[in-house]
Amino acid sequence: MGFGASLLKITSALSLIVSLVLVGVSSYVYSTQDPHLGQIVLARFTVEGALILGVLIFLLSIVGYWGASSKNRCLLLIFFSVLQFVFAGLIAITAALFVGLPWIDQQLSQLCKDHPWENCTEEVPKIEATMRNHLMLVRSISLSICVFLLGIIHAAFLAVSETRKELYEEIPSYNKPQTFVVS
Repeated sequence: MGFGASLLKITSALSLIVSLVLVGVSSYVYSTQDPHLGQIVLARFTVEGALILGVLIFLLSIVGYWGASSKNRCLLLIFFSVLQFVFAGLIAITAALFVGLPWIDQQLSQLCKDHPWENCTEEVPKIEATMRNHLMLVRSISLSICVFLLGIIHAAFLAVSETRKELYEEIPSYNKPQTFVVS
């Protein structure tokens, strides 16, 4: 087993833990989220997207470990390809949370004005503070996982390139013909 396959096995094992952290935090934020935030698309989309991507990273880490252990080129290519889409999705969620937090605050205030509920004006600052803390937690963890996934993508590339090298055989060299002297 080469360096790339060993590195991919280690990073895949670690990504199991990392994906469980993302799933846990996203589930916590989703379950404690105020029901009024469910009407704001960006807040709901980012939390649900982080939860789905966390589960997908968990499954992909199993595929990556299995592909590196068995040196299965097909599994490694699937892992490498799908992991790039997961990486792009996490980048999108992180960017949306970096840019969209002030917009979410405005949307919550607008929701209170357009469709008031009981104690709306007193609850909005509490909801905004709690929501901001939760979404910043999801944003920080998804950014950290993006950096970690970048390392996994490199390890997968190394593992795929190592399996390609094993397919080639060395060309046998022909010995010089021996000459016999008859006396």
